[in-house]
This record gives sequence, structure tokens and C-alpha cells, in this order.
Amino acid sequence: MSQLFPKPKPAFLAEYLVQSNSKNIQYAIYFSSLACVVFGIQLLAHFRLGAGVLFAANIPYTLLYLVSFIFALSTAFLLSKLQTFPKLLPFSNAIEIIFSVFIASVGVFWSLLSVIDGEGIAPFVITLMLLCCASQGYLGYFLSLLVAAFFGLVIGLFWLPESTDSWQHISIGFCSVIVCFAVANLIEKTRLKNFEKIHSLTSTNKQLQTLSQQDHLTKLLNRRAIDSALKREMARSERFDHSLSLLMVDVDNFKQINDGFGHVFGDQILIDISSSIRKHVRDVDYVGRMGGDEFLVILVETNQNNALQIAERMLNEVRNINSQKLDCDISISIGFTAMEGESVVALLEKADKALYLAKKAGKNKVRSVFSQLNDASDS
Repeated sequence: MSQLFPKPKPAFLAEYLVQSNSKNIQYAIYFSSLACVVFGIQLLAHFRLGAGVLFAANIPYTLLYLVSFIFALSTAFLLSKLQTFPKLLPFSNAIEIIFSVFIASVGVFWSLLSVIDGEGIAPFVITLMLLCCASQGYLGYFLSLLVAAFFGLVIGLFWLPESTDSWQHISIGFCSVIVCFAVANLIEKTRLKNFEKIHSLTSTNKQLQTLSQQDHLTKLLNRRAIDSALKREMARSERFDHSLSLLMVDVDNFKQINDGFGHVFGDQILIDISSSIRKHVRDVDYVGRMGGDEFLVILVETNQNNALQIAERMLNEVRNINSQKLDCDISISIGFTAMEGESVVALLEKADKALYLAKKAGKNKVRSVFSQLNDASDS
């Protein structure tokens, strides 16, 4: 059964159905536009009969072409409007399903009229082939539509007294249903295979993009990514007149920690400190490793007072690491500043100067270039 109805892996199913819905609606727009042209031409050619269109033998054709043209035109118009509104997607799906049922019914009715005129069931085969190319993701529904159309054709053929070769038309209709479903099944497998390839490539590209922006040890943003984020947020801050604060963080006595306990221990300290820093920032903020034991925190829409409070919480969080690393005294120094219309380089220099003041004041402290003489933030 799984081979008869190809489906993506369970993890991809929801995404595939969403994509299928979107494409099916787009196909319905194209198909209904095509139907407008076809039935419009048929209607114009039919009206060339003049008053003859009102004859009893021609009225079924007149009604068929006219109703089909109006329905196809309405479908194309409604779907083109509704697809721009995601909340109305279920309504769009209903219109698309109604349209496919209508087209299949037109194929049956048109074929029955053609049989009366001795022209066979070509419309039935043509409309079903077009429908099978437009179907995606719902082969079960399409198979039901094929079967229903076929039984409608069979009933109509037996009901027509003019049909003398019903079994020939039935056999042609049955074969066309089998072929249409086989074609639809093949198309669906091809689409599914392409979807999984594209999904795999997209997933790989996202992973590569993440890795290219991620520090391999701490999993924070790397230097290139944090620099890019700083430029972007500075431009946004200047444009919308939002506050932007910067924290420059450095691990105290990190060289001695590495020399005394080894680089593996030192790496773990960096990982623990990066986790401690991340606990006190929001999703909209940025944390990156500048290199070695130095980190940069970008606080979006954060004023100086709030930045100072966040920095103090980070200091206290890192102090808690000491309870787990009893043989090692771990602390950080933080310099913070705020953007005041300067360049990226100038802002980083201000943060670096503030960090220098924190180191000079005895480490394990927070300092700012705005409060060089204020020791209120001493720990």
C-alpha cells in the first residue's frame, strides 16, 4: 500500500503536505485559467451558429460551455485572491477540490455528448490526464475521483439509448483510469524524490551556515558572526533611535588556570562561563566569543542601567561556578558601554577601555567609561 501511495518520511510529512497544498492551489489557478481559454473558444465557436444555439440538440453544449467558462473564471479569480491570505487556506483548498470534481464531471458529461455525436470519449481521457498532472500529495483523493468519474461514465453510457458500443467506451475509460493513476503515481514519486533531495540540501545548507557562524568550543557566535551582528544592530539602533549596550567580558587569570590545571580544564571553564553568560540574555540579544577567553554581549534596546544589572547578574552566576570547581578561583571582569552614534571600531574601543578599568580596579568587577570614578559596582 505504501508503494501505491508514495508518502515522505513521517518527519517530512507535515511540511510536504503544506507545500503540496500551496502547489495544488497554484496548479488549480493555471488549470482553471486554461479551462477559461478552452471553454471561451468553444463558446465563441458555438455562438457562430447564431439562433441555432437554442436548438434542442445544441442547448446541452451551450450550457456546458457557458457554465464551464463561468465556473473556471470564478475559480481562477477566487484562488488568485485567496492564496494571499493564509487564514483562508482551507477555503482555498475546498475551492480547488470542488474545481477538480467539476472538471472531472465536465469530462464525463462532454464525453457522453460526444458519444451521441459518434465522436467517442476523448474529453474524458483528456480531462483526467490533466487532473493527474495537477494532483500532488493526495493520490488517495485522486484515485477516488478517477473511480467516481469512471462509474459516472459507465452509468451515462448505459443510460444513453444512442450508445451502441458502450462496452468499447467502457474499456477505453477503464484503461484510461489505470493509465492516469499510473502516471499520477509516477509523477508523485518523482516530486517526492525531488522534495526529499531539496529538503536534505536545505537542511545541510542550514547546518553549514550555523557551523560557519558558531564557535566550535562554546557554541556561541564566532568573531565573524558577532561582528556582523554588531554592525547590523548598530545600523538598526541608529535608524530607529533605540538604545544599544555592549558588554566586553574577559576571564580573570585565565592563563594561570590553563597553566595550573591544563587546557582541557580551561576549555571546560570557557564552556561553563559561556553558559552562565547566556542565562542572562534574551533571544533577541547576541553573545559571541571574540577569541581566547574574551566574549562580547550585544544587548538590543537595553539602556545603561539595565546593562549594568545584567552584567552584575553575570558576575554572580560565574562566581557560582567556584562551588563546583573547588580547587580553582573563577571570575570574570566586564566592561560595558552604550552606543552614542560612534563607529563600530570606536564602540568596541570604548567597551575595551571599560574592561581595562575593571581589570585595573582589581578584577571580578564591572566598569563603564561612563562611571570611571564610581565604585558602586565593585564586588
